[in-house]
Amino acid sequence: MGFFSRHSNVYIYVPNLIGYARVAAALYAFGVAFTSPVHTVAAYFLSFVCDELDGRFARMLNQTSTLGAVLDMVTDRLATTGLLLVVTMMYPQLHVACISLIFLDIFSHWFQMYASLAVGATTHKDVRSKSWLVRTYYSSRLFMGYCCVSCEVLYLVVYASKWPQLMGLVLPLPGGAALTLPQQLASSAPVLLRFTSPSGGLPLMTLFGLLALPGFLTKQICNCVQLRTAADQLIAFDAQKLQKQR
Repeated sequence: MGFFSRHSNVYIYVPNLIGYARVAAALYAFGVAFTSPVHTVAAYFLSFVCDELDGRFARMLNQTSTLGAVLDMVTDRLATTGLLLVVTMMYPQLHVACISLIFLDIFSHWFQMYASLAVGATTHKDVRSKSWLVRTYYSSRLFMGYCCVSCEVLYLVVYASKWPQLMGLVLPLPGGAALTLPQQLASSAPVLLRFTSPSGGLPLMTLFGLLALPGFLTKQICNCVQLRTAADQLIAFDAQKLQKQR
């Protein structure tokens, strides 16, 4: 059996090697997060691209594995957690929101993983949920991809808002109009001050953030529903076990 087909050494499956590269890219991104924002955004984006590639190569080369599935999910959770922690360090006023997002993300996915394994599925994406939203999320790669990318993009936009070299990329508005915020709104949420361009135009990062907002909100709703339905599945699983024991 060749290297680019199914063989006995799962550790060096191509998608798993891509998974290791994801971890390395994410660690590098966080390592330079406070000194080189351009490298951070580029490395984190590369890590996220690899998230798409590992699954494609796994299916294309018939190198799917439980190790790869777990590596993929754990890397997803840790990378997002790391980025939110960086955002928290840069914007202490957002620490409650960031920690809440971390809790929701990990709770919902681990509950989903455990509930899926309990009913005999091999991955948390093999969904037997009663929720149409959760089923749609995992069955439609386009929908799931948009929601996941939206979350990462929005977090990167908040991170980028601290760095003039990233916020300096501006999309000109008709007539040289400037994007400004009402003073009341700006004073209540200081982070938003960085999303404006008094010199005229719309910062590209702000545009990306606005485009990502619907997907981000949808993903959080899906996480809440997933957590509840997975908890229901676990309760039902225990009830079935008790019934069988009688």
